[in-house]
Formats: sequence, C-alpha cells, structure tokens
Amino acid sequence: MEMSSIFLNKILSEIASKHAAGAHLAVGSAPMLREGDKLFPMGQEEILTEEKIQNVLEDILSQDEMEELKTKKEIVVVKNFFDKFRFRVNIFYQKNFPTLAFHYISENITDWGELGLPEPSKKVIKFNAGLVIVTGPNNSGKSSTAASMIEKINQEERRYIVTLEKPVERLFVNKKSVINQRQIGRDARSYKEGLLNCLDEDVDVVYIGGMKEEFEANLHLMLDLAAGNCLVVLEMDTKNSIRTIEKILNIMQKKKSTESSCYMLADTLLAVFAQKLIPNKQEGLSLAAEVLLVNSSVKSMIRDNKIYQLENVMQNFMDEGMINMTRSIRNLIDDGEVNSEEVEKLNLDLDIY
Repeated sequence: MEMSSIFLNKILSEIASKHAAGAHLAVGSAPMLREGDKLFPMGQEEILTEEKIQNVLEDILSQDEMEELKTKKEIVVVKNFFDKFRFRVNIFYQKNFPTLAFHYISENITDWGELGLPEPSKKVIKFNAGLVIVTGPNNSGKSSTAASMIEKINQEERRYIVTLEKPVERLFVNKKSVINQRQIGRDARSYKEGLLNCLDEDVDVVYIGGMKEEFEANLHLMLDLAAGNCLVVLEMDTKNSIRTIEKILNIMQKKKSTESSCYMLADTLLAVFAQKLIPNKQEGLSLAAEVLLVNSSVKSMIRDNKIYQLENVMQNFMDEGMINMTRSIRNLIDDGEVNSEEVEKLNLDLDIY
C-alpha cells in the first residue's frame, strides 16, 4: 500500500503544481492529466494495471465506501490527501474495471466579484427569501459559482447558512455568518431529512448541491423553503434558463395545475445562472454565463406559461444585468478571450456568427 501512496502523491502533486483541472486513471492506459479541455499523458508513467487501480481504491476509500462502489458500481467522494490536496473523485466501472477521475478543489474560493457576471446580477445575495438556481453541464463551474455566492454572504451578512451536499466539496470558515455543512449520507440520511430539518429550524440560507435522483421527490420542500423566509441556492444540471424552468414546471404540474405551478414558481424564483466553460487562448477555460433575473416581465411570462419568450426578455433587459448564452459567448469572442473556432467545435447550437 506504501507504493500506492507514493504513486498517488506523485499524481496529485503534478495536478496541483500545473494548476490542472484533474486526472484520469484507467486500466490499460497511462495516467492522463486534464489541462483546460485537453488530456495529456503524465510523464513516463507506465500503463495502469487492474492491481494498481485496486490498490489506489483501497488507499482512498473507507470500507463502507468500498461496499457502496461494489453495490452501485459508481461513487463520488471528496477527500483530503496528504494534508495538502483536496479532490473530488468520481469512481465508476467501464469494461468491468474501476476508473477514477480526480477533480482538484482549490482551497481558495473565487471572489463573487471576479466571476465576470453582470454587476446588477450580484444583488440576488441580498434577498432574504427566494430561489436562486446555478445550472449547467458537469464540470461547468457550478459549485465554484455557488461557493462564491455563499462566501460573499458569509463575508457581508449575519446569517445562519446550511449546506446540503453529496459530497461536501469546498470548506467554509465562519466569518459574519454561521455555516453548517451537512453531507448527505453522513450528517443527514437523505436530502429530504436535511430539508425538513431546515424547515423546522430558523435557517436564513440553504445551499443544495449534488442532488440528482432525489430532485423530483424533494422539489416541493425546496420551494416551500424559498417561499418562506429563506434564500435557497440550488445547483441543477440543465442546459439553460428556459430548460431549467421547464423542468421545474413539468415536475410541479404532476401534482398541481399548470396555473398554480406557474404562479408559485413566478413568485418564488429570483434568478437562474446557466454556465458553460469555454476553452480560451491561454489553454485554460473561460466562463460563459447566461443570467436570467426575475423582474416583473419575467414573472408575467412565467405566470402565463410563455417560457419560450424568456430568451427575448434576456436580450431586452441587458441593462438590468441579464444576458443570454449567445451574447455571453459572443462577448468572449469579441474580447479576444476565446476563438470562434473553439466555440464551433463545442456544437452548442447557438447563433453567434
């Protein structure tokens, strides 16, 4: 196991020293380093064997986690390694062999003001109640944006904040606020249990990350929190603002009428931030963010179930801090930050040319 630790320390040290996004370990391949959106073999490392991968798993997973991986064939954990690295590790099976993807979690939380979001959009953290959604595909920086939002509240507001995560990624230090971070499966048996506890307590802000299979069953609890005296920051995995709202309404309409669902969401939703990370000219990644802020026009569109018209609303209210994904990416191209050719490769189905 000692050799496994040396190997792992070498891999993780290289990720951190090169400020890479992470690494991939798979049987039959050399360790691969992810820099920006590209993969590179790591030095002269040999082809990984099943035995070596298994040794790494035994080195980083607890017995309970090994049992969960054996049963579910996949698991996501966050681990501190060698008292200096923090990584999210996605472990899954392919071709009947375990594969690991390491994603580096920086100990520094990006300042809310440095995300490049339109200035007026930053007012959402001042609200005492309502729903703020941060969405986008996997590895689009959602958790980084949500963490920046929570940390800004922590720095400026005296609030009681609870995070419900699976797993807990970034660690917060109490400043003006008090933050309790609860990992689902460890500190709370389920998201439902965690949400019910928040409804019973006097919680000011709830951040919900990593919820997937439990989303539909717990949507009503999240909306109840947001409709009360609580600001709810929720991560989702949808494509854009319109798809986000459509998904929520489709779930709500299974139990409520269309009119009731639309009115409740219009009265609860504060903003949707939809993100993508675009390869830039510095061989890194730049954030493209769509911002939908719920003003009187947006409320009216949602109440009338005219969700398709929200694209026009974002274009018409740019002075209020809104921006659609097409314009956000176009701005990155116009500023010389990204190449249009790189954007074209992503096949985003956007009219940016």
